[in-house]
Amino acid sequence: MERKPCNTDHQASSQCNGKAFTRRQALRAGGLSLVGLTLADLLLAREASAASGAPRPASFGRAKSCIVVFLKGGPSHLDTFDMKPNAPAEIRGEFNPIATSAPGVFYSEHLPRLARSADKLCIVRSLSHKDTGHPSGAYEMTTGRPYPRAANLSEISTREDHPHLGSSVAAVELRSRPAPPFVLLPEYLIVNGQFRSGQNAGFLGNRYDPLVPGGDPNTPNFRPVDLGLGEAFDAAQFRSRRALLSSLNASRHDLQQDPTIHDFGGYHERAFDILAAGRARQAFDIGAEPAATRDRYGRNQLGQSVLLGRRLIEAGVRLVHVNCMSSVLAPMATWDSHKDNFNILKNQRLPPADAAIATLVDDLAERGLLDETLVVASGEFGRTPKINAGAGRDHWPDAFSVLLAGAGLPGGTHYGATDKQGAYPVDRPVSPARLAATIFHALGIDPAIELSTNLGRPWRLVEEPPALDLWG
Repeated sequence: MERKPCNTDHQASSQCNGKAFTRRQALRAGGLSLVGLTLADLLLAREASAASGAPRPASFGRAKSCIVVFLKGGPSHLDTFDMKPNAPAEIRGEFNPIATSAPGVFYSEHLPRLARSADKLCIVRSLSHKDTGHPSGAYEMTTGRPYPRAANLSEISTREDHPHLGSSVAAVELRSRPAPPFVLLPEYLIVNGQFRSGQNAGFLGNRYDPLVPGGDPNTPNFRPVDLGLGEAFDAAQFRSRRALLSSLNASRHDLQQDPTIHDFGGYHERAFDILAAGRARQAFDIGAEPAATRDRYGRNQLGQSVLLGRRLIEAGVRLVHVNCMSSVLAPMATWDSHKDNFNILKNQRLPPADAAIATLVDDLAERGLLDETLVVASGEFGRTPKINAGAGRDHWPDAFSVLLAGAGLPGGTHYGATDKQGAYPVDRPVSPARLAATIFHALGIDPAIELSTNLGRPWRLVEEPPALDLWG
């Protein structure tokens, strides 16, 4: 008999596998909290499908983890991975293409290390959406959904937002893990005092927000500011504090009906788990890395954050998001090159990104981890094909490039193409939703899974299918 998804209406009982459970019973039994019975049933259906021998593409679940490097501001695709050397000067710009380790593939001359690693890279040259705003464009890239509110509110994060892809991964990962499933480095993106939308779990609730350690891993004696990792860690005192918290939570059953309160308790339980897991704690000890390795990644905030991301996925984190952004710690990290585009890219932005991303890919390959790790590098959009009067390029979401590596993807390739001016896709366009579906697919998560929001409403991870032909 075909199994039907469980009813997520909290006012009624749900029927699963012939057994009736109320929502409260389910919460007590399994701690499903914000991930509703629909998800539980779908996960069971996935297990049943696997047991029955139903075919899955070989690419499904190739990645145990994913590292996203987000280049805030929008790097120019025409000056990096999709150069147009035969276009007029006002389009092709000042940079020249160079040959790479992949025959017939050319990158910008200011990406020499990525050029040497090109045989491991797959460049998607046909990303496209319609949002020209930084906050809302970034939201679409980090959630796979268009920004749902008016543009003038696009910098204000609320619990009505769609979840970051990492939070969706965290929500699907019901089983206990030795490390948090989603970490955002080095800090949240906050612009003009506003917390940008699309960086947390949104309407899934703060139980699935990322762990954000804060601080600059490039500073001497770096220690995360959010974990409370003091020099002295007393295990007995730690167990006592955890028992006290559990006792206090257990004495307040009346609060368990409130999703926010329930989330808050789950957040603290997760924090205790992180502190208790020695391997997760050790991952933040970036000083344990050999000096030569740290030098290869680059002695700057981006390079050391990317290195820290590699350490975290080795400790069991499923998705690490690294922000390359302007901040108090790194005031010149913007990719928003409306003026002086070529000097900014050549002297400020491309060298550290080239070093950090190329070293990450090579380091993973040397450690035997690249085949089981998906690497993604992208901004919120590209830049205009035509150079403006200030020698810059403006916002252009109609076509841009995304770097992918690992997870069994064929290296030395590119996917999709743009026209002669780099303005629009002419082959296999990819939306942010389809990219999101592809990331979920690589991580072994069916993009069609439905979760329940913190109000008990069903919500599907992604509305588009993955780009399976990326794997050939």
